[in-house]
Amino acid sequence: MKKKMLVLSLLAGCFFFASCASTGSGKSATTSIKILETIPNISTPAWVDSTNEFWQEKDSYIYRSTSEGMTNLTAAKRSAQANAQTNIAEQVKNVVRVEFAQAMEAGAYDATTGGYLKDTFFSVVNNLTLSGVKITSSYVQHISEVNSSGERLYYRAYALASLSQEDYKKLVQRAFADTSAQVTANKSAKELVAETEKRFWAAEDSTNK
Repeated sequence: MKKKMLVLSLLAGCFFFASCASTGSGKSATTSIKILETIPNISTPAWVDSTNEFWQEKDSYIYRSTSEGMTNLTAAKRSAQANAQTNIAEQVKNVVRVEFAQAMEAGAYDATTGGYLKDTFFSVVNNLTLSGVKITSSYVQHISEVNSSGERLYYRAYALASLSQEDYKKLVQRAFADTSAQVTANKSAKELVAETEKRFWAAEDSTNK
């Protein structure tokens, strides 16, 4: 579990700093921002204020996405949800790629065969469609932003997307099956993918205990 949480922390940290850079959070000292209402009308959920955007919780992977600046409520919610679904797919694929590379490095193999297999596996993962992603929560703030230019009203929408551990395993199984099918003609690569798959699941079992 420590190894996987380190991977998630590194991935989430990269996205957090990228988000800070893109949202332009450094508002002018003369800017006044006020939350007019929230939808639903509840206290801000803890996950909204979390500094993590991607993490593992119980038997699921979670991604929190934010969409800001739209003046239409429905469009803001849809944008946040679409971003969450897109980003959780990429983050989960990153986890699979990192875990695969670590499992492969644990064994001895010819550099040429290993490089070929890694490239093939990564290509397969990149082209897989992630199924089972669900939007589990949403939260919207109606914002009033006042500065020297006047008042601007817009929505800031948050969404949580989740992928169950079961669907994550199905993704990995498809990745290994497709990779094995593509390297059938290369006996060394086919043997290496079988060995790597065993180490991959053995590592998964140990981290989840």
